[in-house]
Amino acid sequence: MSSEISNADSNSSPESGARGSFWVLVLLLGVAVAILVTLQARRPKTPNEFSGLPLPPLEVDGWINTEKPLTAADLQGKIVLVDYWATWCGPCMRSMPEIIRFNKQHQELGVKVVGFTSENGPAVQHVKNYVESKDGIDWPIAYGAGLVYQKMGIEGIPTYVLYDRTGTSVWGGHTLDGIEQYVARELAKQ
Repeated sequence: MSSEISNADSNSSPESGARGSFWVLVLLLGVAVAILVTLQARRPKTPNEFSGLPLPPLEVDGWINTEKPLTAADLQGKIVLVDYWATWCGPCMRSMPEIIRFNKQHQELGVKVVGFTSENGPAVQHVKNYVESKDGIDWPIAYGAGLVYQKMGIEGIPTYVLYDRTGTSVWGGHTLDGIEQYVARELAKQ
């Protein structure tokens, strides 16, 4: 009888119990992860901080690249990409070729690009010189747009905001990554 007890004891060694506990723990962790993933997938997506905003007011000091000041009526019914930028902003300058490319690809489709810079006073001449020196920057650019930045809550540049034909923003970001799907969706609504 003592040999039977010693065989039973050897089958339930502390090592085999630890291995069993380990796999139970792994299984429980797997179930917990699956539950969390499911709950996260069901959560409403956090809206883009720039979505749902109205087109900015056009209260600026002046305009470049347009014969007359731009009005809200000029943008009514159009898909508009607003570029908040400045000539002193390195990332803005590095992204300018991308904005030029975007404009060339989309202007014939009815998408309008509009730039806003808060630069004013003597800096306006620097903005004009920059715009004139860059082939492809042919969209209206507002200068002295500090009030627009303030009303729109623009704290970092570059910032891009895409507006639909009703004048409501549908996308925004600090790069143009991901904008194409939103432009395509808005163009399909014609």
